[in-house]
Amino acid sequence: MTVATSEPAERSVTVRGSGIVSAVPDLVRAAVTVTATRPAVAAAFEAVARSTTAVTDVLRGHGVSGPDLATTGLSVHSETTWTEGRGSEVTGYTAATTLQITVRADDADGESGASPAQVVAACVGAGGDDIRLGGLEFDFSDPAALTATARERAWADALAKAEQYASLSQRALGEVLEISEVDTGDVSPRPVVKAFAAADSPIAVERGEKPTRVDVRVRWRLT
Repeated sequence: MTVATSEPAERSVTVRGSGIVSAVPDLVRAAVTVTATRPAVAAAFEAVARSTTAVTDVLRGHGVSGPDLATTGLSVHSETTWTEGRGSEVTGYTAATTLQITVRADDADGESGASPAQVVAACVGAGGDDIRLGGLEFDFSDPAALTATARERAWADALAKAEQYASLSQRALGEVLEISEVDTGDVSPRPVVKAFAAADSPIAVERGEKPTRVDVRVRWRLT
């Protein structure tokens, strides 16, 4: 939100403050795709349905259900080969379905007792060679709280700068004339510092720290 006045620019000071809060993400999202290639369409769909049921049963057994488990894709296409003198021929059909799963870090302390890495490993075990993994990303269940803290730090940074400029110019800060939040885009994550995986997991899923940043531009009256 921006509040502006007609106050002369020469009697005001404008500064930009930055606030960054780094925290370990408590959500892991991943895309789990189940595929199967068979001579007939019905057989391909049946194989995908069988593997998908096995995967979803495992996920629900680890507490991944409701909004944390969603089907985001379903497709089938023909497989063809080309031979000299015969042209292109259909050799089979590939069916696929994609599940978007969300695994919560706190789940390791809950009833399932499984880490996100163990949940992913269980999916692979249930789906076997029909499983494809992709789209791994990390997020927060309550990003608003982190943004609020970053905003407070950005304000404190801006205020400290403004007070210094006011002192240097032998003036004092008056009322706030304008406030605007600045879009800084994505902030690059810091190096990984913590792993989801247990020691016996086949592949570690590491979440590291993800920073939340807020930049603010504030203009004060100088008195």
